[in-house]
Amino acid sequence: MTEQVKSENKNKRKRIPLGVRNILTAPNKPGFVRRFVNDEPDRIQSFKDAGYNVVDDPNITVGDPKIGQASSLGSVTNPHVGQGKRAVLMEIPKEFYNEDQADRQAKITKVENEMRRKPGQHYADGLSGSVSIS
Repeated sequence: MTEQVKSENKNKRKRIPLGVRNILTAPNKPGFVRRFVNDEPDRIQSFKDAGYNVVDDPNITVGDPKIGQASSLGSVTNPHVGQGKRAVLMEIPKEFYNEDQADRQAKITKVENEMRRKPGQHYADGLSGSVSIS
């Protein structure tokens, strides 16, 4: 092989087949939970209202190399996520995140318990019954 061919092969970017999902990643920060939020009308504000803050650190490297270079709008890292959309990296203190997860789990547990009612037992709401799957 000639030096020119070796150089071309070395600089050639790896082909990524269509349909392969590129996963956005960002470094963890102790005491916080981070996530990417699509920059759609009212969505970022909803997350801010829930206690999330926009990560404003120009030194963060976002994403894996397959998704190309993340770009910046001001000093907020916001990579392309496809279909002309961008995402914003946000974080919330871990204690708030854990509270939210506990609330979500309590609602799920309540629904699951309702589904497990036993026939003939009396419940505080005056209802009884059962569910069967056939």
